[in-house]
Amino acid sequence: MRKILEAILVGILCGLLTHIVGRFLPQDWQFLIETKAIWLIPAFLISFNLPLRRKCTDAVIISTIMLVTTGVVYYTSEVVMNHGAWYFYGDFGYFIIPAIIAGVITGYVAYLGRSATNKFIRYASVAILPAIYTGGGIDGILDTINNFQWTPEIATKLFGGFIFYVLLTGKNRFKPTSIMIYIILAFVAALGIPIT
Repeated sequence: MRKILEAILVGILCGLLTHIVGRFLPQDWQFLIETKAIWLIPAFLISFNLPLRRKCTDAVIISTIMLVTTGVVYYTSEVVMNHGAWYFYGDFGYFIIPAIIAGVITGYVAYLGRSATNKFIRYASVAILPAIYTGGGIDGILDTINNFQWTPEIATKLFGGFIFYVLLTGKNRFKPTSIMIYIILAFVAALGIPIT
């Protein structure tokens, strides 16, 4: 129950902070909140840091609750700030269904990252989210290769993804297999992941 309350609280904070920070960030830094994939980081961390005795369903439920709460709070604050109205069916399809799908996937991947006995699956599960962000930076370089400019977005995605990888992988961070999996996933993300 404590973890569910924690997921709800983190969801509320993420939803509100996304809205508030977006009003004060300079235009060059708006990319930090424009992609809602940033919400996957706390959802992953909450599920990843569950005690080992907790089951896969616990990780999935926790991350799903966090993402749904974040979405509800963020879009409700949008409605309030813009004096709009809720359109349940349209809004439900717009963020609740993707939040549920993302929560299930994120929770499952976090569970594998902390409990898989196969080291390749464990390393890949831990590296996938950092690799998506690093892949976004690589994609930015590839998109502007002919007229390359070092932007805050490219730098943040490249180095932020790598720092996230180093923090998550702990003692496995410099194992050749772990690094290789991270690099491969980053290039796969650069070539085909639209959320970055």
